[in-house]
Amino acid sequence: MRVQRALAATAVLVVAGLALTACQDDVNGTAGAASSSGASSSPAVTASSGATAPGGTGGTGGGSASGGTGSKAPSSHPSSSKASTGSGSGSGTAAAAACTTANLIPDVSAGNAAPPSADMASVTVTFGNKGDTCTLNGFAGVDLATSEGPTSVPRGFKQPSTVTLAKAQIAVFTIWYRTNPKGHPSAKVTTMTITPPGETHSVKMNWPGAGLATGADAGGTDTLYLEPVVLS
Repeated sequence: MRVQRALAATAVLVVAGLALTACQDDVNGTAGAASSSGASSSPAVTASSGATAPGGTGGTGGGSASGGTGSKAPSSHPSSSKASTGSGSGSGTAAAAACTTANLIPDVSAGNAAPPSADMASVTVTFGNKGDTCTLNGFAGVDLATSEGPTSVPRGFKQPSTVTLAKAQIAVFTIWYRTNPKGHPSAKVTTMTITPPGETHSVKMNWPGAGLATGADAGGTDTLYLEPVVLS
């Protein structure tokens, strides 16, 4: 009887031990599975959030997924990259100012141009620029003091254009006039008052040419006129 009771007690202990081991295995197995599942799902969620973040902003995904997305944005939009650096527009050179009488050195000479006809002569006027680069455009004003009274030289028919004068460069224009035939009276010119194009300040200089034809000898519309300023 004692042997049977001992055997029965031993059997109970063995069964209890086996049951305890099984319970521990279930607990360990479930925990391991949960741990394994958590390890595999966490990166998947991270990668997903990083890939779907627009332009890689926010950086919630971390790692290389969000960084890679962010680094591709500038290269896929070159126009926005250029816009951020700027193109430097509006860097053109400022236009030169108009020449002033104070910065021009006038000079006059006679007979330097080929006449349009045998009875025509010329006086050449030059402007030397002693200042910064400037521009001249149009006709100069020329008033003559003659023995017959003052007269203004009319403009010719040539079209003017803008002349840009750097320092020490020269602009020039020509005055054409009809001379008197031999033995006929003429108007003697004493001085000339010259006003550069676009200016109101004038300079007075001696007239280097001959006398002007008068009366019937000066008939016609092309007996006295001047040309626009050009680069010498």
